[in-house]
Amino acid sequence: MLTALTADDWELVRFYLSPIQSLIDSDTVTNIMVNRYDDIWADDLDKGMYRTNLSFQTDAAVATLIEQIANALSQYFDPVKTPIINARLPDGSRVCATLPSATPSGCTLSIRLHRRDSLDLERMAQTNTINSEIKLFLLDAVERGDNLLVSGATNSGKTTLLNALSFAIPPRDRIVICEDVAEIKIHAPNAIQMEAQKRDGDDTDPVTLAKLLATSLRQRPDRIIVGEIREPDAADVFYQALNTGHRGVYTSLHANNSRAALNRLVSLTAGGSKLPFNVIESEYLHNLDLFLHMDFLAERERRRLVEIYAVEAGELKPRFIYNADNDTWSNKEITG
Repeated sequence: MLTALTADDWELVRFYLSPIQSLIDSDTVTNIMVNRYDDIWADDLDKGMYRTNLSFQTDAAVATLIEQIANALSQYFDPVKTPIINARLPDGSRVCATLPSATPSGCTLSIRLHRRDSLDLERMAQTNTINSEIKLFLLDAVERGDNLLVSGATNSGKTTLLNALSFAIPPRDRIVICEDVAEIKIHAPNAIQMEAQKRDGDDTDPVTLAKLLATSLRQRPDRIIVGEIREPDAADVFYQALNTGHRGVYTSLHANNSRAALNRLVSLTAGGSKLPFNVIESEYLHNLDLFLHMDFLAERERRRLVEIYAVEAGELKPRFIYNADNDTWSNKEITG
């Protein structure tokens, strides 16, 4: 991981990363969390979340690392004006860092490592994130060009599921991906990946996710994939994209369950629109086909696709529901 950091321009970054290099090199660590220079945690596919015995020498060493990452990426950096840094490393790993003006107890650093072996639906079934019946159900949905909304909490596996779904998109389809920070890894011959992350502190007209979505509609897409909707303007453009008749539109957002995801999407859209809530909800229930909800199960230390709701006759109807007691799914269409 972070293999792209071997270039000369990254030598200082590599040097200051050395206290956590063993975690970066691990094939099973997915997240590294520096709560303080001497309080470092890891999220491991085998061990789950655990506190390491690793440490930086001082808080200043973490601050220098953050500055070097920003400098290497030519990202605007000021300890007071920009105390929160969001960045994407060349290998696709994501970095979120805070400086003392935002976190008085000291610098923090979170790295979501980009795994070399992206999961497709088959591998998700092998790891029991879904079962074989759900795999076939989702493959059919992708082939049909269903419009999908993926919900879940932070680190629940929303982006992993979007990645897996993208593997099933027919190679003949043209795909446009719009994200705040590029995370979705598309393995397709005809794809455009657009990123809205603002890198220049003096940028007076930043490229927003809403602008990218509007641009994507002019790119002759067969499929549009939106990394995550967080703001009303992006939700409003997503709403417009669905209403233009596009098929195979995917997005994700934070929510506690599928029904809450619909409510949040409607609320965000209403924030950037003059339409009433009931009209917006009705249109979403007309244009979205499936609601998929991911969850991280702390007791099992594993991620699961816990809900699939289909839109039928303008209502959300459960199709697959996960039972944590026996680690199985029930097909509601069969069981009634």
